[in-house]
Amino acid sequence: MFWLVREGLLDDSYITLSYARSVVEQGVWGMIPGEVANSATSPGNVLVLALLTLLVGSPVWALGVVFVASAVVLVLGLRRSALDRGLPGWTGVMTAVLVGLNPLLLSTVGLEMTLAAALLAVLLASASGSRPWLFGVTAGAMALTRLDLVVFVVTALVLCPGLWRGWWKWFVAVGAVAGPWFAFSWFYFGSAVPDTMVIKQLQASWGEYSFDNGLGMLHELAPRPTLVALLPAVCGVGSLLVLACANIAGRAHRAWPWVVLGLGGVAHYLVYMRLDVPPYHWYYAPSLIGTTIAFGGLLGLVAARMRRRALVALAGVVLVVPSVWVAVGQGVPWRTVPIETNWGSAADYARIGTEVGRRVGEATVTSPGELGTLVYFCRCRMVDGFSDRGYLGPEIAERIDRAGPLTAALLRVNYHHFVPTEPREIDYLLRVAEGPGPDPFWTISTPLGPPMHLTLEAAKP
Repeated sequence: MFWLVREGLLDDSYITLSYARSVVEQGVWGMIPGEVANSATSPGNVLVLALLTLLVGSPVWALGVVFVASAVVLVLGLRRSALDRGLPGWTGVMTAVLVGLNPLLLSTVGLEMTLAAALLAVLLASASGSRPWLFGVTAGAMALTRLDLVVFVVTALVLCPGLWRGWWKWFVAVGAVAGPWFAFSWFYFGSAVPDTMVIKQLQASWGEYSFDNGLGMLHELAPRPTLVALLPAVCGVGSLLVLACANIAGRAHRAWPWVVLGLGGVAHYLVYMRLDVPPYHWYYAPSLIGTTIAFGGLLGLVAARMRRRALVALAGVVLVVPSVWVAVGQGVPWRTVPIETNWGSAADYARIGTEVGRRVGEATVTSPGELGTLVYFCRCRMVDGFSDRGYLGPEIAERIDRAGPLTAALLRVNYHHFVPTEPREIDYLLRVAEGPGPDPFWTISTPLGPPMHLTLEAAKP
């Protein structure tokens, strides 16, 4: 699967890879040479990729190792959870396939979602088997992987009272795993929470689309992949109702942890509706993972209680086939992912980024709006709020002004140690313009929108 997707990675995936490479080659937490930043949404993913890059020599191949290892952990975690609750072990394997082949999740490779799926499977195993130490370690790792994943942890603590026996074990484990990084980040970078929280919330929406109605936008851009991606999640939401009713009747207690994870997915979706962020497709991934796992729990319960294993297996196969169809229909290997919101493809940005790096050298150039792949291949000082914290001072002030009293207070605490700096002086302007360029070399396009082109020119004094 990684061989299939590796050439079509998202622009934001290359932001993560640039961080990992910068840590290894320069010892700097940032994207561009000599510039410290804090826009890596997943510090845990960056740290793991950096460690593996030291071993395998390439951030992309390090990503391949993380992808494969996450898939293995996903299978083992779900299988362990099934066996703990008296469900067939193959239920976990089938559920892992439904999660792993989801077109939306495959469209996020390079980000932290495959790692998040693996951790959610381990969280399920720790809850289903009453393993407080493992629960705490996993919860801490989830906070480092993506802070909003804590929604699943809170849901589990509310709905699984057994986790409160020996609560100090998971409490100590969470602090030991996640505490050092967040303390370091708060003092050293001036913010415990990555700057992407402020940057993304200031974007709020894309025209008429926000997170609330973003699935409609994704359906317009990529109807078949979006429908196939949502199918197991919709089945999962229906499963929650069935399992909840059965649990009340005393017939589904064995599948309760799977219900909890599904409810965590629903809670995650509701939290994001409140955050007022744009409809980036990977924001929907945790909810899809949680609800798909809940559907797997229902399949396992039916197989265990009704002895209809062939029927259950057929249901899983019926859902897997459309995902395989989407994957093969995208081309082999992929050049773009099935669900895509970037202006240009990875190949376009790689080609142009290499040329920009050759032309500007050590000079500073502005980002055209999407800089991950460009920065990775140009290895130059391409700047915006993601790579140069000099842009963040006014953005932080604006976000605090827009926020309510409680949110504003939390933001002030988070940025208590933040010291504003001046942005780098600009030497070149890299801009995006509509339509194909006069020189085809500078044209960028994806199958989902009209072509555009980039222009590079010297900045005026």
